Amino acid sequence: MTRTPHARATLSMAAGLLLAAGSAQAVDFTGYFRAGPGGTTDGGVSRACYALNGGTGGMKYRLGNECDIYGEFQLAQGFKKDGIDYRVVLMTDYWNPHSDADDAKHLRLAQMYAEAKGFDFAPEATVWAGKERGRRGDVHIVDTYFTEMAGIGAGIKGLGIGPGKLGVAYYTNDKDNNQRPAHRGNVEYVDMPTNENGALNIFATATKSQFAGGTNGWGLAFKHVQGKLFGTSLNNVLWVQYAQGSTGLNSNFGDQTATSAAKKVRIVESVNFQQGAWGGMGMLLWANEKDNAGKATVSTSVGGRVSYAVTRNFKLLTEAGVSQYKPDGGERARLTKVTFAPTLSTGPALMDRPEFRLYVTHAKWNRAAGNVTGEPGYDGQTSGTSFGAQVEVWF
Repeated sequence: MTRTPHARATLSMAAGLLLAAGSAQAVDFTGYFRAGPGGTTDGGVSRACYALNGGTGGMKYRLGNECDIYGEFQLAQGFKKDGIDYRVVLMTDYWNPHSDADDAKHLRLAQMYAEAKGFDFAPEATVWAGKERGRRGDVHIVDTYFTEMAGIGAGIKGLGIGPGKLGVAYYTNDKDNNQRPAHRGNVEYVDMPTNENGALNIFATATKSQFAGGTNGWGLAFKHVQGKLFGTSLNNVLWVQYAQGSTGLNSNFGDQTATSAAKKVRIVESVNFQQGAWGGMGMLLWANEKDNAGKATVSTSVGGRVSYAVTRNFKLLTEAGVSQYKPDGGERARLTKVTFAPTLSTGPALMDRPEFRLYVTHAKWNRAAGNVTGEPGYDGQTSGTSFGAQVEVWF
C-alpha cells in the first residue's frame, strides 16, 4: 500500500525509539500487545466480534472477542542529580480496528512526561508534568478503565497526609479533537488502610468546558481494594462512582455538553483468585446514566474467566458474560457471549503472559441489541460463532 509522508515519519520515529531501547542498556523498555487472525462460521463475514452498542463501558468480554490489533511500547530513563531522582517517559501506542496492521496512521504518541522525587519541601512526593496516563484501574477481562486520569497536565502525588497519600493534578484540553477546549482538576487520596489487607482510594474530579454550549461537571469515586478476602485466596476490588454534567464516571472528561441534569452512577464489583491450578476473575456491574432530559439508561453485566493449568505451560480458559441495557421507554438490549480457549503460556497462573491461544466464541443477542458486530453481513441476525488465534503479552 502507499503510505503518506506523515505515516512514514511516524514509522521512522517508532523505529528510532526501538533502536534507542536496544542500544542504551539503562533505558527501561516495557510494553503490551495483542494480535491474531480470526474468522466466522458465516461464509459472508470474514471476522466478527460481539459488543453492545449502548449503555456504560465494561460490557464487552475480551477473551476470543477482539478483532483489533493493539500495542503499547514505552521507553523510560531514570536520572539522579543533586539528590533529586527524576525520570523521563516516552510511549507510543498502535490501534487498528482490523487485523491488518499495515496502516501507520493508527500509531501515535501516547505518553511523554517527566517526573521527579526528592525535593526538600516534600521528599516523599512526586512532581510530574507532560502528557501521561495517570492512575488507571481496570477489570482485565473487559479491558475497561473504570478510573483513568489521563491527558496533558501537571501535578503532585504521594504527599503523606494522615493515613493516606494526597495527589492533586490539573489537565487542559485546548484543541477541538474529539474533546473540545476544557479544563479538569483531579484530587486523589489513596492507599488509606481500612482493615487488614484492605485500602480505600478516593477520587474527586471537576471539569469546565470552554466553548459555546460547553458545560461544567463534577464527580466522586471510591475504590476499595481487599486482599485475602475472608482469609482466602480471593482478592476483591469495589468501585462506587458518581458523576454529573461534563465529568465522566472514569474521573476524566465526559460529554462536554451534558448539563447538571445528566447524572451517572456506577457500581463495579470484581474478584480474582489463584489457587493451585485454578485461577479466575469475575465482574458484576450496575449503572444508571441520565441524559440532559433526565431519561435514564440502566445497564447490568455479569461475567467471568476461569483457567485450569493442565501442565505448567498448557491451560484451558473459558469465559462467559451476560450484558444488557434498557433506556427509558425503550426495549431491553441483551447479549450473551461464551468462549473456550486452549492456551500455551509461560506459566500456569491466570495472569501469566505471554499467552498463545486458540479460541472458539459463540454469542447470542436479541433484536433490540441491533447488529452487535458492526458487520453488514450480520444485519438481522441474532447469533454468531467466531474462531481464531491470538497472542497477548506484556513485558
